[in-house]
Amino acid sequence: MIVAVTGHQHIPGVIMHEVESDVRSLLQRLQGESDRMTRVTVMGCLAEGADQMVARVALEEGLHFEAVIPCRRYESTFDAVGAKSYRELLSRSSSSVVLPYDGPSGEAYIAAGRYMVKRCDRLMALWDGHPAVALGGTGDVVGYARTKGVPVDVIWRMGVLH
Repeated sequence: MIVAVTGHQHIPGVIMHEVESDVRSLLQRLQGESDRMTRVTVMGCLAEGADQMVARVALEEGLHFEAVIPCRRYESTFDAVGAKSYRELLSRSSSSVVLPYDGPSGEAYIAAGRYMVKRCDRLMALWDGHPAVALGGTGDVVGYARTKGVPVDVIWRMGVLH
């Protein structure tokens, strides 16, 4: 089973622990529901915030993580701390793919979201329910998954905005 992740780059501290706990619970439940021959694999772009949190939890749970890198110069979008975390998680990924875009753009981000949705069995969205602010944002990926009939598990807390 492949679980793709999308989510906000900023998760408010007031809900961080609860969201991380919900992510862990969902991954444990999905792994428990899978037969012994089916391993849950998590797929994501390793953006700061939701993507890196879910990747870290998945790896802590002993799951495979597949990195989908939206463009060749993706690391340029991170600050020093985010870049260090990105490199560390990328090195621990079981596989990675770099999409054919040179630099970061809405087009690259929406392509990455669609790439994951086309290959996943379900989408985990750390999402406040609001439309995407920029092309390729969380709301766009959730909307695309829903049009394709991919089940979406939304993890957030009501009334909290990112």
